[in-house]
Amino acid sequence: MLVLEDFTVLSPGAEVAGEGSVERCPRCGRSGLRERVGGEPTFLHAQSSEVMSDGLLVTPEDCCADD
Repeated sequence: MLVLEDFTVLSPGAEVAGEGSVERCPRCGRSGLRERVGGEPTFLHAQSSEVMSDGLLVTPEDCCADD
């Protein structure tokens, strides 16, 4: 089962369980979450999650670099 989470539809300040608080991206102005993707600071706007036989695969789908 594949699930797409789009954080751009959430208002800044909203809490996402297990992820943190939604903020406005300083680069593009859309809503998202501050995360580290591949060791780099990133502002995550959307991610997909898929339940695999050996665990959960989470893939960033839309993000901006966070300086």
